[in-house]
Amino acid sequence: MSEIRVLSPPNALTVALVDPGSPASRAGVLPGDLLRSVNGHPILDILDYQFHSAESRLRVEIERDGAERTLVLRVPEGATPGLTFQHDLGDKIHTCNNKCVFCFIHQMPKKMRKTLYLMDDDFRLSFMHGNYVTLTNLTDSEWQRILEQRLSPLYVSVHATDPALRAKLLGRKEPAPILPQLRELADNRIDVHAQIVLCPGLNDGDALHETIHALAEAHPAVSGKRCGVRSVAVVPVGLTRFRERLPSLASADRDYADQMIADVDLIARALKKRLDTRFVWLSDEWYFLAEEDVPPSGHYEDFPQLEDGIGTIRLFLDELKRLEPRLPKSVERRVEAILVTSELPAAHVARLADTLNKITGVSVEVCVVQNDFFGGGINIAGLLTAADIIRTLEADPRAATVYLPSICLRDNSLFLDDLTLDDVRRITGRNIVSVEPSPVALAAAMGLVKAENGSGRSGGWKMEAPA
Repeated sequence: MSEIRVLSPPNALTVALVDPGSPASRAGVLPGDLLRSVNGHPILDILDYQFHSAESRLRVEIERDGAERTLVLRVPEGATPGLTFQHDLGDKIHTCNNKCVFCFIHQMPKKMRKTLYLMDDDFRLSFMHGNYVTLTNLTDSEWQRILEQRLSPLYVSVHATDPALRAKLLGRKEPAPILPQLRELADNRIDVHAQIVLCPGLNDGDALHETIHALAEAHPAVSGKRCGVRSVAVVPVGLTRFRERLPSLASADRDYADQMIADVDLIARALKKRLDTRFVWLSDEWYFLAEEDVPPSGHYEDFPQLEDGIGTIRLFLDELKRLEPRLPKSVERRVEAILVTSELPAAHVARLADTLNKITGVSVEVCVVQNDFFGGGINIAGLLTAADIIRTLEADPRAATVYLPSICLRDNSLFLDDLTLDDVRRITGRNIVSVEPSPVALAAAMGLVKAENGSGRSGGWKMEAPA
């Protein structure tokens, strides 16, 4: 679950910075200006701006202090207009009108931040940030815009390819076919990475096999098209204790996860021979639930579904292996640390602690926080709350610096239950440090190695130029 800021949209992009000497600067654009249109095209987001500002002569409509102005920018070949904006979206986030039986937001307690209840189904966030969209909430003009601007790849919540079953999962009254949309996207050179939220008893078994194989037919190796469905992620449904008046759902247990791993591996091996890719991958949670080791790096190929938590632990473990030779044999000043984590990744965090404890003068302990706030089967670090962390730390007598995974926080400051990191420091009286959940980042924060610039994997996005 990712939280999205709710802003008061000006239905335009707000200029944050203007590069000195740039075409925009020479034309007179100033920070704070609202960019309304470019060459007659309304600009509601950064994608509109990039698509329509590729010309050498740009006629831009801006608003400044309530007054509209027209400026002309002349952009040399290879240059950019020189504008940076406050936010990527200048209009409201496109929301979801589905009532998915597994929707996490419907399982949230009341009286939390309003932004936590925003159900987005915005194709722009799918393209830019890897958010999954159902494609059921699009207007005709939005669909045409996806095709025109060739927003590829998109991340699509499929769940089932049978229209009636998909409708049931999405909480829709009418059938919800997805295959025709996927074919049209492929025809317009748009790739898709698909997601299946697996609900035991609903879209598993024969339905899961049917869905995977139907999606495989849309892979370029079968369709002969340039683009298509490139990968499929299967993630287990997450159930909290706040499911009053919601459909009854079952969660996956150890035996179920063990069988799921075996079944999907069999399918993927067969698809590998046909498509030259495994095509379908299971999220890390399945291996946690089955108490099995995650597969080696080669299993994940180029990690096409990393945004859905597929292969994150493998990258963590591989990074830990690369870190070991860089660590010192001993430290001059004693280092003591407590690593906060959740239940599912605890064993892997313990391996990190064991590695660091080989250094003379270093003492690292693991603090496993049980998620009482959400309850149910919610056991991942990204959904830990301040209340549960405070409760656990208060029962822990060990005095050491506490390292907390930054994925617990928004803006490296605010927890899901609206307490800040400073609040937790004050309440517990502990020195608490937020750190990126990676072995190198932790070792650097502890002063054991030098920090690295980035993880080596690009999280950026780009728009393909029109044909």
